[in-house]
Amino acid sequence: MTETDVSPLNTWQGKAELFLRIFLLADGLVLFIIFLNIQFDVFLPAPGSRMNNPFAGFLIALFLLGLVNPRFREKWTERLHASLTQTPARVWVFAGLFGIEILLLAFSFIFPDSQKWDLNMEQGYGTLFATFQLFFLGVFVLTLSGQDKDALPKQVWPWYFVASFYLYLGLDDCIGIHENFIIWFQGMAPDASAFHFIHEWLWIYAPFILSVVVFLAIFFLKKFRKNPGVIALMFLGLTLWVSVIVMEGLAKNIVDPHGFEAGRLLVGIEEGAEMLGATLFLLGFSQYARNSRGRESGGKNLESYC
Repeated sequence: MTETDVSPLNTWQGKAELFLRIFLLADGLVLFIIFLNIQFDVFLPAPGSRMNNPFAGFLIALFLLGLVNPRFREKWTERLHASLTQTPARVWVFAGLFGIEILLLAFSFIFPDSQKWDLNMEQGYGTLFATFQLFFLGVFVLTLSGQDKDALPKQVWPWYFVASFYLYLGLDDCIGIHENFIIWFQGMAPDASAFHFIHEWLWIYAPFILSVVVFLAIFFLKKFRKNPGVIALMFLGLTLWVSVIVMEGLAKNIVDPHGFEAGRLLVGIEEGAEMLGATLFLLGFSQYARNSRGRESGGKNLESYC
């Protein structure tokens, strides 16, 4: 076993890693071509005109590569951890995240007819950014699960659940899983006005959303009880996300009938709250990691999350 980042090809891990690396290279090329087509209207041959699906595939393959190659995983999760917890790197990271969110919101109003900047179409740059942020939020939470002082499985599995929740939301954002529920249920019970008063996917997701909000609130209070500043950040982020669900409920029959401008304003507030909430979660978890390391003499290396 060498000290490189690549596994030997005579093992199943090595074969899987080779496939994933080839896929990442090919998928990255597809993403680049589609980006050129979208941004510069060059119309190069590409399998599709949206970046969402190949971008989701790229992140999934990247995650799987981390699973099959521990050295690759440790190398990049350590870099992620350092960029989010060490000064001045973390200052630049969070300044960049906040800055990108401001620009995305501004461009969505400056170019209201552009699908590239439309935050509501689930196929613009805003969706890709939200997916990217949620992916790295989920991965960062996984790294923290290995640092939790409670080593018993019943103390560690909540970290896995929270990380999985963020990762799923990123995937849902990118390929629009919840949007399919609207298509499937729009024609169901056409006379049931209450069912169709809000977007149909909210009825399907409502029990899950309520359960997750309660779970996250308990998780934050329990895990961060020694970090009141972290709890404040987490509940602010959670409040923003709950407000997004409320605005989704208001959109279909309360705001949208008032015209394009009212709908565009709501979309800006809603998508802005969603992106900002994810950034606050990431900031809270990074501050928790900093506080935890500060209480431990010398700190500890990141442990594997597999």
